[in-house]
Amino acid sequence: MSLLTYAHTQAPAFSDPKRKVFELIGARVHDRTNPMPPQQKLTAAELAAIDAWLAAGAPPGDDPTCGSSLPIEETPDGWPTSCDATYTILAHAPGGDTQPFSIPAGRELHSNVTIPAPWGSEAMQAIAFRPVTDNRKVLHHWILYGPKHEFLVGWAPGKDNTVLPSDVGMHLAGGTLTLNMHYNNLLGSQAELDRSGVQICALAPARFRKHTAAVHTGFSRLAFTIPARAVHYEVTGTCTATVSTPVTLFSASPHAHKLAHHMRFSVQKASGERIVMFDGSFDFEEQQAYPLAPLVELQTGDKVITTCIYDNTTDRAVSFGEDTNDEMCFNFASYYPMAALSCGISF
Repeated sequence: MSLLTYAHTQAPAFSDPKRKVFELIGARVHDRTNPMPPQQKLTAAELAAIDAWLAAGAPPGDDPTCGSSLPIEETPDGWPTSCDATYTILAHAPGGDTQPFSIPAGRELHSNVTIPAPWGSEAMQAIAFRPVTDNRKVLHHWILYGPKHEFLVGWAPGKDNTVLPSDVGMHLAGGTLTLNMHYNNLLGSQAELDRSGVQICALAPARFRKHTAAVHTGFSRLAFTIPARAVHYEVTGTCTATVSTPVTLFSASPHAHKLAHHMRFSVQKASGERIVMFDGSFDFEEQQAYPLAPLVELQTGDKVITTCIYDNTTDRAVSFGEDTNDEMCFNFASYYPMAALSCGISF
């Protein structure tokens, strides 16, 4: 529900058209489970001012434009203020979407939470994703998949808001979504509860952006083993692009587990040119998405090379796998146009 103008507060609420938006504000700002704003609590003075305004019937102020005829485009953390709707999708217990997910003591879980798309059957376009991280003690990562199991967005430790470029949006189809949760409570002595997930800033069809993006998960190496006590051990995967039209890569997001310490992604163009997209240190606790500047264009025959470098400090060989004590080697790269890119993986 947009709150850009005073008129928006008087509109029918998106979640309950029989009530006006302002009628829901009081409940949301005082909600202890899912408050607004979600990451920075309002002060007592701010709550009192809102409560007094609502008690008076939410009247307009002297200047409903707040001193400007132009809306602010984004907040200091980059979050857009021009969302047509904002949706929050959270992990929850099976059979009850208001109860937190429970992770038993001594367990590592890979759980899928299925959720009907909150925007219904009509497609929307996402322009920003904000992680909701409830219990970081046990949260390893999460991934939100679309109705066709397409990768929409993911979170791992250190990752901040994902805000797409001003001319790019991500397709949000209607249907059933899957929130894949990875929890690690192996060292815990008691069950832990979690309500982590994602907040989505979305646009309605009338305001869709020029480019529709997707995330490619094939820039990876899937089958490998790091020998015990190996130092500076390199794992490399090559993906040869097949495209239906030239594809533009605009961000790279490396992902591995705790033995990786360096990542390198590059493109070997069919022309012979080599483009380095990312070459830097990796820390499991500080995983980020890196905008590509300049943008990288892929054509058929171009090879994307993914290299992950590990120090195995253990006395056992470590292989590819989903658990924390396994390893991974991925570059989740965002590109447009959606569905235009596929590739053959080689080792």
